[in-house]
Amino acid sequence: MLRIFILVFFTLLSICGIGQDTLNLLDQSGKKNGYWQKHDSLGRLVYEGHFNHGIPEGRFQYYYPSGKIKTISVVSEKGNYASTHSFFSNGQKMASGIYRNEKKDSTWQFFSEIDGSLVSTEEYMAGIKSGCTQVFFPKGALAEMICWKDGIKNGTWEQYYSDSKIKLRGSFLKGEKSGSFKTYYLSGQLMMSGQYAMGHQEGTWVYYDEKGQIVKKEIYNQGELLKTELP
Repeated sequence: MLRIFILVFFTLLSICGIGQDTLNLLDQSGKKNGYWQKHDSLGRLVYEGHFNHGIPEGRFQYYYPSGKIKTISVVSEKGNYASTHSFFSNGQKMASGIYRNEKKDSTWQFFSEIDGSLVSTEEYMAGIKSGCTQVFFPKGALAEMICWKDGIKNGTWEQYYSDSKIKLRGSFLKGEKSGSFKTYYLSGQLMMSGQYAMGHQEGTWVYYDEKGQIVKKEIYNQGELLKTELP
């Protein structure tokens, strides 16, 4: 019995030794290779994953100081592509998307910390917003859409009521409100209409009541109110 105990003990010791010897290794060029873990100054695990001669590959997990998972990334294409899911400290999903060359790319989704519902989506190209951002009501209906180009608001801008009826319709040009701008009552009746030019109200703005009757008109020049006309 003693011989069996000694044999098992040294076998386990050998296995543990092998595990320690293969953790956080460097190759001959000094690059990370194999399974790696990083701990903070208090000994708490920060991340773990595999490297192939300095290049991350496969599943990486990042942790909150509490030990709960913060982010999971699955890395491929020689480290140039990562499918990523981030989580709040309560375990609810925070965001999902991909990185290309360590920059956000394509469609990213963002979620509620409270119930996990979809809050918004954003489009990226090489880490820069490009495409349309959508914001959603808690029950899933579209609340707002703003389009971007090269990280600057450019193109369609719309807002909606919770029943999906249009609330606001406008546009941006190079980051500034530009062109036709209209707002609507919940009934669908036009509330206000006017024009923007490089972020400034321009020309005649018309305001309506819920019956479609004109309440007033305002005349603008480069954002400066020149005159108000009442019916």
